[in-house]
Amino acid sequence: RQLIFLGSPEESNPALSRQKNPLPTSQLSNYLQERSRIDEIQDSIYDSTYQTAIASVALSRYLCESLDDLGPSLLSRVLEVHDFPLLMVPLMEEPPWTRRREGKGKQMIWEKLDDHNEWSEVPPTDLLRLTKLEGQPWLALFHLTTSKVCRESYGLDEYRKSQLMRLRRYIHEALTDQLPVLGDVARYLDELSIVGVPASGQGVHRPSSAASSSGLLLQRVDSLRESIVGKRNMHNDDYWEGLVQTQWEEIFSHVTDSTDDGLRRIASGVYGGSGMDDAMGISASDIASTFAGKNGLHKEIPRSTSPAEASNAPIEEEWKLALSKSVQKVTLHLEDGSTNSALGTFELVPVHNGADATTTETPLGPFRRLKMSISQTSGDGEAVFPRAKAIARVQFQKDASSDDSNEVILSIDSLELPTTDPDTSPNSYDGVGIVLPANFPSKEWRQLGDVQGKNVVLQLGFKRLPCGVVPAGSTLLRGYALSQAFLSQPVVAA
Repeated sequence: RQLIFLGSPEESNPALSRQKNPLPTSQLSNYLQERSRIDEIQDSIYDSTYQTAIASVALSRYLCESLDDLGPSLLSRVLEVHDFPLLMVPLMEEPPWTRRREGKGKQMIWEKLDDHNEWSEVPPTDLLRLTKLEGQPWLALFHLTTSKVCRESYGLDEYRKSQLMRLRRYIHEALTDQLPVLGDVARYLDELSIVGVPASGQGVHRPSSAASSSGLLLQRVDSLRESIVGKRNMHNDDYWEGLVQTQWEEIFSHVTDSTDDGLRRIASGVYGGSGMDDAMGISASDIASTFAGKNGLHKEIPRSTSPAEASNAPIEEEWKLALSKSVQKVTLHLEDGSTNSALGTFELVPVHNGADATTTETPLGPFRRLKMSISQTSGDGEAVFPRAKAIARVQFQKDASSDDSNEVILSIDSLELPTTDPDTSPNSYDGVGIVLPANFPSKEWRQLGDVQGKNVVLQLGFKRLPCGVVPAGSTLLRGYALSQAFLSQPVVAA
């Protein structure tokens, strides 16, 4: 399916058309500012679909390398059902990893996907130089056309012959110098050009066997798969609704976010880049236990604990008693770590006084996660300095039996948000409306505090802005704003 997707025309393939025909720089900035949330999600779907399809080309090549080890049924599906040799043809004629677009001064430039799946400009003199992606379908075709088992199993007719012969003109000296094995492919195509084959729809020709044009093809059918996704149920909405309900009742209703090990592994892989913990509902304590000690943090243990509470609780629970009190507010200070100058202050307050908090189990007992409302009390604009030092002062409600303040201080030396530094002297004016690089994630998460250190955990979510700014006197691009905050604290049984 992915190879068919890459070989389909751009007019009927919006995901491929988005990659092959990008918006000019003059229009891209306005589009990013004006597009809706739905458009943003749709663009993300197009991009991920394209990247998945590109990855499938290498997987297909690996599969073709091992065709000799496949059983007759799998070999039949590769060659007869899906027709891999013909699927490679449009990838050579209209490569999905090469594009031509308008550059500066309306000059047309060529670009190719590099080893990191990023579009890179290619000088006209290097257009014939193969990239790793360009070599994958050629290597797959080499195995498909030179393998003995493939030649014996692949049924040729006039249509297949005419399609394969279209590739002969692309095998030239510059290509064979880089992939010498393609000399065998050229020889196969030259031999094919003089071989007589049946007309389309009148059978197949198997050169190495005495099979006639009315050969019998046997194929194993997966009865279980056919019973689930067969044509009989394909358009039956009641069947699919019943299947979803059964899966929910028998499988997914018994699994929670805190007990799903697979979900926690996924979160550990993406945390700090895309902020999927909030999107998937993963608790702060899960994330904190996974990333305990990730950042260098300074912690100050609360200075006051009620004598009555301390006398009635085990010693190992005293830290929980101190940190489980109602949170009054969190004051977040951002400053320049090199000069200690203030950059901005935010006040974080529990939403609905913590009534909507969620509780989850951790190795150190239950923790509850409070969603915090954010208000900026000082600072120039919402764009955050990417190398800012963050200091959070967590203030708890005072005890009636004590007048001492009760607070925790968390800090992180640098937010390390994505940025660019043009390595030029600072401007005397503010640079605004700057287009952010495409590789900037849509959301970044940073964590202050950790569960294993027997402390509260503050998670800060920074969203990517439509455009970046470079304030006067600075060279670092600012492209993120504080958009979400969650505080996790231990829960003590009444």
